[in-house]
Amino acid sequence: MLAVVVGGILRPGYSHIAQYISELIEAGAPNKAILDPLFAIYNILTIAFGIGLFLYIREQSDNRRKMVGTIGTLVLVAEGIFGFVTVFFPQDPIGSAATSTGSMHILLASLSSLTTMATMFLLALWFRVIPTLRRYALYSSISLTIVAMYGGLAAWTITHPNPLNGLIERITIFGFIQWLLVIALKMYSSETTMSSRSVKTREGAI
Repeated sequence: MLAVVVGGILRPGYSHIAQYISELIEAGAPNKAILDPLFAIYNILTIAFGIGLFLYIREQSDNRRKMVGTIGTLVLVAEGIFGFVTVFFPQDPIGSAATSTGSMHILLASLSSLTTMATMFLLALWFRVIPTLRRYALYSSISLTIVAMYGGLAAWTITHPNPLNGLIERITIFGFIQWLLVIALKMYSSETTMSSRSVKTREGAI
């Protein structure tokens, strides 16, 4: 979200309520050279988190839904890749003629949205069978409902422009980002706790 805030500040007249985020890095957009790397870094971090979560779940060998969780993390990695590649295929400026690059942007953005929801759904299923993570299954389901609902509205605004285009899109994206943050913090906490217990066990053995 930092990239979006910075982009809005650097572009006088830009409206976070009415305009899409992609307009900040559309073809010919001012400050595109500054913002592209920020959006790329976000997606690289998403990919890194997906890989880390994949490795974490693989260690849960006694989990009967391990495969579901594993697939969920791979879908998250795919989401990050779609988002990263989107940076190289900017959308066409609103009102301009469609180009192959702009069409690819729409395709990649759609794939990113679908993988976002698939990730949340699959990991919610995995959380349900882990006693210490069951409440995160409900949390993920609530977050997914918000993302799906506003994501549908965001898709609708593409053919039905209105003054709330930007706000609707931001609610969708923020719903996913806050979920990522909460899950990342929980996984970090869990990993730290496991490492601490492992150290104490070794010390006790000595």
